[in-house]
Amino acid sequence: MRKNFQFSAIAVVVFLVIQNVPLAQSQLAAGQPSRSRADRKVTRLHALSRDANEPGFRYADISDQESSENDQESSENTDRFLLTGAEDTISPMPEQTNSYAPCYVECREFWEHRNAVWGEYLYLRPRGADVTYATPVDGTLSTSVPVGPQAVAAFGYDSGFRIGGAWAIDRCSSFTANYTGYQASTSDNVSLAGGTSFLRAETVHPSTVNVTADSLAAQALYDFNLQSVDLNYKAILWGGDSYVVNYVAGLRYSGVEQQFGARYAILGTTTVNTNVDFHGVGPRFGLEAERLLGDYGLLLYSKGYVNFLAGSNSADYLQTNILSGIQAQTSLRETRLVTVPELELGAGWQSCDGRFRITAGYYLAAWLNMMTTPEYLSTVRESPNSFERQTKTLTLDGLTLRAEWRF
Repeated sequence: MRKNFQFSAIAVVVFLVIQNVPLAQSQLAAGQPSRSRADRKVTRLHALSRDANEPGFRYADISDQESSENDQESSENTDRFLLTGAEDTISPMPEQTNSYAPCYVECREFWEHRNAVWGEYLYLRPRGADVTYATPVDGTLSTSVPVGPQAVAAFGYDSGFRIGGAWAIDRCSSFTANYTGYQASTSDNVSLAGGTSFLRAETVHPSTVNVTADSLAAQALYDFNLQSVDLNYKAILWGGDSYVVNYVAGLRYSGVEQQFGARYAILGTTTVNTNVDFHGVGPRFGLEAERLLGDYGLLLYSKGYVNFLAGSNSADYLQTNILSGIQAQTSLRETRLVTVPELELGAGWQSCDGRFRITAGYYLAAWLNMMTTPEYLSTVRESPNSFERQTKTLTLDGLTLRAEWRF
């Protein structure tokens, strides 16, 4: 009896299996594979975002909550895009960005301090240091009067450079360093045909002969050299989305050298050589302002500083004649406090991420309480016994062009 029952049960199972095979094959042919209950279960559906809302797609959060072996995997709730009407998963679409603003993610605030390096081209002219070295007169006597324009050694515009860098402490402050190098040179000469006009030497010592019958030619050479090193701390004073004002405090070293030489046809050849140098160091303070114009990277800027340089002046004078040797020689050493206000105004452009920037502007600096070559020559010639203190303002002005890389 039991054997008959077991045989009957086996027969029923075999019959059911045989009946289900065609059904499974028909489902596979229709592209609908058999799935387990856990695989078929979808916890919730999400609407696609605006950028990913494509026809034929739906957004699903798939998890397997019934399988104890996949508890950790199901807790992650992996998001996938599923094709409607099919169970094949498609890899997630990349995050959408604004194609019209390719640097949107990279852009930083306009006012932010950043690490940077820069190079700057300077096209400047020294003023207030021109030397009058010869005057045409109508005779060889001390009472002779001028009869023509004076010969002047005057500087024009010459090239210089400035290089530097910045190290950002944080978004609102940084340390900066600059080195400035500038050199200007000029030469001039004058000659007369003779007759009733002669050249009076304006740089020789008054106790020596300054005009003779052969004083018909003169020439001058003049060099100006400036070097400066700035170390600054810079931080934001106030600012906004499109403007910023930084204050600057730091230290400056400056060296200014003036070398002048003149040669005259006086009793053969008479030469005059002078060297006037200043070296000083001291604090500096200033403000730097920038304003962004619109959305195209254009900007305006202004910079203003004042430097207080405590240093020393040294000056030397030497006059020689090819026949008589040294005719006059003297020197001067003294200390001075030189004040140097500076101003720069200009405009520029920067890339959309602010990494590259180019600016151009006008620069003006005044060196107050300076000793210049004409002042020193005036001291030697007009006050040969007292050497009264002479002061004058030396200025530098011209154009600047700067390229900067920030990172």
